[in-house]
Parts: sequence; structure tokens; C-alpha cells
Amino acid sequence: MSDTTIQTTGGVIHQKDIDFIYDTICEVFNCNKKQILDLKPLQKGLTNSVLSFELNGGKYVFRFPGLGSEILVDRGRESMIQSQAYEARVDTTLVAMSVSKGWKIAKFVEHRDFDYNNVSDIYRGVRLLNKLHHFSAKVRWEFDVKEKWESIKAMIPEDKYGENFPEYPGFNEIRDRVYELVELTKQDGIPRCITHGDARDENFLINDSEIYLTDWEYGGYNDPGFDVGTYICGGDHTDEEVDRILFIYFGHKPTEIERRHFYAWISITGFFFMHWCMFKEASGQKVGYLKPLWYRFAKDYSKRALEMYK
Repeated sequence: MSDTTIQTTGGVIHQKDIDFIYDTICEVFNCNKKQILDLKPLQKGLTNSVLSFELNGGKYVFRFPGLGSEILVDRGRESMIQSQAYEARVDTTLVAMSVSKGWKIAKFVEHRDFDYNNVSDIYRGVRLLNKLHHFSAKVRWEFDVKEKWESIKAMIPEDKYGENFPEYPGFNEIRDRVYELVELTKQDGIPRCITHGDARDENFLINDSEIYLTDWEYGGYNDPGFDVGTYICGGDHTDEEVDRILFIYFGHKPTEIERRHFYAWISITGFFFMHWCMFKEASGQKVGYLKPLWYRFAKDYSKRALEMYK
């Protein structure tokens, strides 16, 4: 029998995985395969393969773990943070998920693309982050960004890492600045909180009346700058737009300490995702347009932030 495949932005799904997806849906909903209609890829997600399907008049999303996701993602922490996101009313879409196998089923929300150039979208998205960060968290499962990129580094072949990765010239200088900034930010007194960890446009579900933040794989107890950093590093923002985003987040003009802290975290975030990018490309998956953005923000904002601290 020929191998049927489904191409998604998170990789290729082969017949045995398609069978697994159907079997899992049947088990969760106590239905048969014939009731599952229109299983097709959603063009979002780089860590995983994401598909939609219809069942008994409802529409749902199935997340299938992508190549290398078992290395990149702690599913136990994701599950705990997902429950906190539900309590905070930041994401109420979850139907079922498996910590051991990495799949997740969620309600499909009719939505449009989040627009980084739409003033209303910017305001609603950034204020949703602020709402999450002020939620009284009941768990303290930390996501240590530095520890995580170092664990990812260990999985990247030396000939494809750092200065050997041609798209990231001057890597060592960026690295030295970012490591220094990680320590400097600890003196700023910015409280840690529940964070999403990948709060870019692809992970916002938005329509005229609702907005949710989905996919909590990099969630944890962390610095709020990591969320603002992922939001900013996910788009081709100018320096003026970055300052506008910080103004919206704080609800006032940031103090000098707040501004240097979040500038530093923009660079830390970019550096973290540079590692994610090198790992993915070493594993054979091309990353695309985000690759130069992460590099630019890590390079430029590490310089700006370090000047402010000194």
C-alpha cells in the first residue's frame, strides 16, 4: 500500500501517523473514523504539525508533535502552564492532550491572521500578555531560557553551530553580550511570572470579539521580557514600533530600568531562538523568514541594552 502523506509547515505526516491521529480522535470523542471529516493541515506552527478536522458539527485542531519536539519541549510543564492559562482566561480552547505522546486537541476558533500593523491587534495582543503576567500563578515551574539554549546547543553538530552557521556572522560577539545581559537583568527588580514563551502572531487567535494565546510548549515561570521579546522578534518591527509596543504593555512610558530590561530581553529572546533555528536546520527543516529577524534583534538590541546598563 502506498504511503499517503500530508505536508504541513511543521513537517511531513506519513500514513502511520495519519492512522494514529484518526485513532486518537476516535478515542477522545468515542466516535468512529467515518465521522471525522476534512482532516487537513493548518499552515501554522514550526515545532509541530497542526491540522484541523470536523466532527459532529464542531471544528477542532489536532497538534501532532514535530521533528525534534521531544528535545525542545517539556510536555509536563506545558500541561501545567496550559491549565494556568485556562484559569487566567487567556486560552480556554483545550479539549484534551497527552503529556507522554505530545499530541493536543483544541477547539477551532474562527479567526483571521493577527496583524502586526493593525493598531487594534497590537493593543489587544500586548495587553493580553500583560493580563497573563499579572495572573496570580499557582505553579512555579521555571523555564530557564539560558539553560534551555545550552541544552539545545548540545544537540547541534559543531560544524553547524555558531560561527559555522553562515547566516549568523559575528555570533561570538552577540553571545558574549547576551550572556552578560542575562546577569545584568537580574538586578532590575522585575518580578517573574507565568509566561507563554512564543507569543508571536501565529499563536494569537483573534476575531472581532475574541482573542486567545495558544500553544504553551515554551510556557513557564519566567521573566515577562521573554514574552514581549518573542512578540517583537516575531515581526519586522522598527525601533519606533518597539518603543510603542513597550508603551502599550506598561500603559505608560517605560522607566529607564524597564526599557533597558526589556531591550535586553529582546536580545536574549532572539539569541534563544537562534539556537532553535540552528537545531531545526541541522535536523533538516528550513525555518524561513524568522531566521534573520531573530539574528537582527539579538545583534542590535544586545548592543543597545548593554550601552544602557553601562
